[in-house]
Amino acid sequence: MEFYNRNKPLINSLTTGIIYFIFSWSVDFNEGLKMLFISVMMFLPGLTFPLVTTYYKLNGDNKILVHLILSVLIYHCSVWLFSGEGGIKYITIVAGIFGSSLYLIITKVILKRDISVMQIIVTALLSGLAFLPYALIGREGLLIGLAIFQWNIFNGIILNHEYKKSIGRH
Repeated sequence: MEFYNRNKPLINSLTTGIIYFIFSWSVDFNEGLKMLFISVMMFLPGLTFPLVTTYYKLNGDNKILVHLILSVLIYHCSVWLFSGEGGIKYITIVAGIFGSSLYLIITKVILKRDISVMQIIVTALLSGLAFLPYALIGREGLLIGLAIFQWNIFNGIILNHEYKKSIGRH
């Protein structure tokens, strides 16, 4: 239990990453799941990722709501970029970089989290590269699931690092 308490963002991002991986991969096996996948993935990750990794400090202000709204907007912009995959080669990589960098920036600025610019850059680049197999090999549920899983892990690692620093101060 102590391990979980000290690593909540990482463990929760790993768990949600596995769920999204399985869900994405299942699209390869069941045609009926594609519409459910498209519907759910249009909004759910923009909410679930911040809710399970950010650990908001409840103090009565509206920063949490602003952060959640911006998270959903960033996610929708990333999905919009991602939807250009048929016409623009490697746009999925750009979408991964865009989503990660903006999410970490709003987390740093709005929530005043201790995330360095270098951490944002490295995490964003790794998050974008997570989509490279999907961009190079093909549009399969397995590959998008793997990319989403990796995106969750890379961003979960940096948020876990920040979380450990913050609980060490209290």
